[in-house]
Amino acid sequence: MKQVVFLILNSAFLIFNCTAKDLTISGTIKNTPSLKIVLALQKGTEPQVLDSTVTDAKGNFTFILKEGYKQGVYKLWNIKENAAPVIVGREEKINITATAEELQQGFVQVVASKENDAYAVLSNFFRLYNREIDSLQFLMDQLSRFDAQYETKRKQIKSGYTNSILRFNNSVRLLPSMFSGTYAAEVLCPLYLIADKNEFDFGKNFDTDEAFQHAHFFEYVNFSDARIINTATYEMKLFTYLDMYVDHTEAGFKKGVDNIMKCAQKNSEVRDFTVAYLLEVFTKKGPPALVEYVHDNYASSCELPIKSETEKLLNRLKQVATGSPAPELLINDINYQPVSLKNTLKGKVGMVYFWASTCPHCMEHTPKVYEVYKKYRSKGFEVYSVSIDSDYAAWLKAIQDMKIEWINVSELKGWNSACIETYALERTPSIFLVDKQGNILDKNFGPEELEEKLKKYLQ
Repeated sequence: MKQVVFLILNSAFLIFNCTAKDLTISGTIKNTPSLKIVLALQKGTEPQVLDSTVTDAKGNFTFILKEGYKQGVYKLWNIKENAAPVIVGREEKINITATAEELQQGFVQVVASKENDAYAVLSNFFRLYNREIDSLQFLMDQLSRFDAQYETKRKQIKSGYTNSILRFNNSVRLLPSMFSGTYAAEVLCPLYLIADKNEFDFGKNFDTDEAFQHAHFFEYVNFSDARIINTATYEMKLFTYLDMYVDHTEAGFKKGVDNIMKCAQKNSEVRDFTVAYLLEVFTKKGPPALVEYVHDNYASSCELPIKSETEKLLNRLKQVATGSPAPELLINDINYQPVSLKNTLKGKVGMVYFWASTCPHCMEHTPKVYEVYKKYRSKGFEVYSVSIDSDYAAWLKAIQDMKIEWINVSELKGWNSACIETYALERTPSIFLVDKQGNILDKNFGPEELEEKLKKYLQ
């Protein structure tokens, strides 16, 4: 129940991301000459290195950020894994002191800086809030559903969550008056505010927090302010929404992407950053179809380089796009004889069916799919069934147990099979329907939909 939900309040004016004067960041690493120091700007969760320098004989160093530098969370480090945050807003000078040990542990003192004082207060509020939430989570984890007072205690803990959120939000809302005009007040405070349906009149229309967040997670975000991308918090917000408040189905993710991009279009920098993030997260975590969806629907208007990993996946997805020729497969059958996909399906409406004996969902649905195959085989329907197995005996036993007598092939390399990359597979079972000319007719549907599809395509 620990919430990681962040809202940005509406702004009544346009805030500019760049500044009009140079900024000097100088400091002293006490009694530490010749120490390398790196300066980076946070872009999402990945800092972008801007410059590096080496301390002089007295441990002094200086960075100059030229006119037009970005306001945001910067990172200073000697060891990247232990980077120290430095908030850069409208101040013209920033002075830093630390020992070498402190810097290497990720701690520096920013002297007489309103920007960084605000960040320190905000961070302390967040630590106190997390401490409360951790305690409540512990109580919830310890609560047994067989406890005679289970429902009473559960409601008390839930009330504790709500009260903790309200206290935290009220504390955060004090900072803009205490530190007006700072990056922390204008950008970070609204990002740290935690949405709770009890704070909104329309919240009573939602039975659950999840339903409320799904509909109103971005309700107050000022996507026009490009400074939101110069902190890890915005990227965390995107991740939280996709992870917690959309259905984890292809359709659910697409709806979530549409909700995000409807908002992100308001600023070109925010839009480009958001598209790049979505492409990267779906490339790494799947489903691959979402990479294609984001790219085809939103990337064309963006000025951003596509990472090589994403580009390779997009190229694979294009190979199996609807209307494209089905890539050839030449895989051994149960008798160790190579069987060609093209020859098997030539001149027929066919199906490339990927499954595995180790996949419970496959073992449940494959016999039903086979019954559909038997029903429509006389009408010119054929199947090329590819098992993503690694054990021959287990594969053969599954074939015999299910009595599936269509073309069965397998590389016997499990998820290291070459066909995985060729067809950009992420899960089993997976179905690709192929027309009589050998082109992909349909894909990405469940086995339970097969018969309705065949009625349509075999007319």
